[in-house]
Amino acid sequence: MQRNVGKKFKKHLLLIVLVIMLIVVVVICFFNTKQPIKNTGKIAKTSSVKKVDDLPKGVKTTDWNLVLVNKNHSYQTELNFTKVTVDSKQIDQRIAQALANFRSAAQKAGYATTLVSGYRSIAYQTTVYNNSISQYESNGMSATEAKRLTESVIQVPGSSEHQTGQAVDLAGNDAVAAYPSLEASMDKFKSQQWLMKHAPEYGFILRYPSDSQQSIKETGIDYESWHFRYVGVSNATYITNHHLTLEKYIQTLKKAGR
Repeated sequence: MQRNVGKKFKKHLLLIVLVIMLIVVVVICFFNTKQPIKNTGKIAKTSSVKKVDDLPKGVKTTDWNLVLVNKNHSYQTELNFTKVTVDSKQIDQRIAQALANFRSAAQKAGYATTLVSGYRSIAYQTTVYNNSISQYESNGMSATEAKRLTESVIQVPGSSEHQTGQAVDLAGNDAVAAYPSLEASMDKFKSQQWLMKHAPEYGFILRYPSDSQQSIKETGIDYESWHFRYVGVSNATYITNHHLTLEKYIQTLKKAGR
């Protein structure tokens, strides 16, 4: 009888020991799995700080290639810069080589391009703006509606980025042939997709992106798959990688005291 009791006691003791060991293992595993969560948090914070600190070095909002022209930053007098003619269009001389390299690379990739538009004077922009309003009105629209529709696609004179000479309307020949008046749908062509993808490598950004309504709110202009703006390679790379508009980028630079 005592032997049976002893055997049962030993079994119970062994079971208790096993349970204790199991509990210890579970506790150790629990704390080991908690540690990576803390590390992830630290990485996230470091990444967030880096995003603020990794602005291109030496860049300032006063740089010539970051001049901002839009409805809220208009110029009623012409900007002063040297112009050169490319394919019967004028552009700022300082972006001529970058544009040539951009188009040459597209050509090597199998996509011939058309420079649809470059520099526009304030006087020319006024003509384009007024003609658009007149066309809408001739189609039966009220003056208010004609003005609203015009300003959704055409900048008010003095507010057009084309007067900087650093903005170009550039498209694949096939895209222009299909949409001679230029439309967002041009982006279905591989030629236009190539230009949009590789623009930053040559210092250009797609000025009016389609990624969000926030972009349209910041720029005041709907998506344009053909409108590229020269800002320099480092700026273009940063803007594109961080999904910014030029407006937001300049605001970020100002916050950093640039």
